[in-house]
Amino acid sequence: MRKRAPNAEDEEEFEFPAPPQYIEPSILREAEEWRGLDEFDALVKLEELTRLEAEVQRSSMSPGMWGFTFTSRELGRCRIFINKELPRFWQRFAFFHEAHHLLHDSCGCYFWSQTLANMNGFEYQADQFAWGVLMPEWESGEDE
Repeated sequence: MRKRAPNAEDEEEFEFPAPPQYIEPSILREAEEWRGLDEFDALVKLEELTRLEAEVQRSSMSPGMWGFTFTSRELGRCRIFINKELPRFWQRFAFFHEAHHLLHDSCGCYFWSQTLANMNGFEYQADQFAWGVLMPEWESGEDE
């Protein structure tokens, strides 16, 4: 699914994935606890589980970059950066995708990219988690 970025001055477009046919049961169980949370409540839950002070920053990024997380475990803080050009639903998707990384990838992307670990598995699970949280919104049309 392709959609032009709102307020984009160039012709670049976002590529939006279709919902998955299947979500792994363990991920779905975890995701159910996050359903219906607004961003503030999700940040509070994330802080409780990670013991990190968490915040969100929206910035302009290229359509190929939806978001990323910067974490300083020494300072006990993390910041989730989200592409502000994404439609609201997809900003929430990026938020929950990044939240999953904070919950489960404590070594961080840089560490794992320096090993022989397959990064696609981390990204797949983070996408599954985001879909697990947001599928009811998608199905009800709240994604507009």
